[in-house]
Amino acid sequence: MNKLLLVVVGGFLVGGCATVPKQSTLTALDLTADKAAVNNYWITYRKVAPEYPQQAKNDKISGCVEFSLLIDVNGRAVEPTIIKAFPEGVFDKQADNAIRKWLWVPTKTNTERQPVLTTIQQDFVVRNSQNAKAAYDACKI
Repeated sequence: MNKLLLVVVGGFLVGGCATVPKQSTLTALDLTADKAAVNNYWITYRKVAPEYPQQAKNDKISGCVEFSLLIDVNGRAVEPTIIKAFPEGVFDKQADNAIRKWLWVPTKTNTERQPVLTTIQQDFVVRNSQNAKAAYDACKI
């Protein structure tokens, strides 16, 4: 009975390990200076639009949040870090929630699923914005 239990538990452990995504031994390429180069490795499969904060919408505030992030071997955003937010603290949470849901698929030439570092900006624009010029200048919308 004890041997049977040991075999069953061992089988679950081995089977469970097989479903864990493989960790890459590849070092991420830093493509933060050349956003277009990311398209040689990864294609955006799913973009999730951030929710517009109701208070910002009511106040007619536009802005942006720019992230640096790693696209990992599984095509997911890892450790997105805010490098610029305008206005500061207004759109940060919604932008972070959305970028973590994005997915990428490797290009046909990226057979090794090369991870890359990149930057992505999410823009928040409302009609008749009270800060349109400042948002345009800060975000290059």
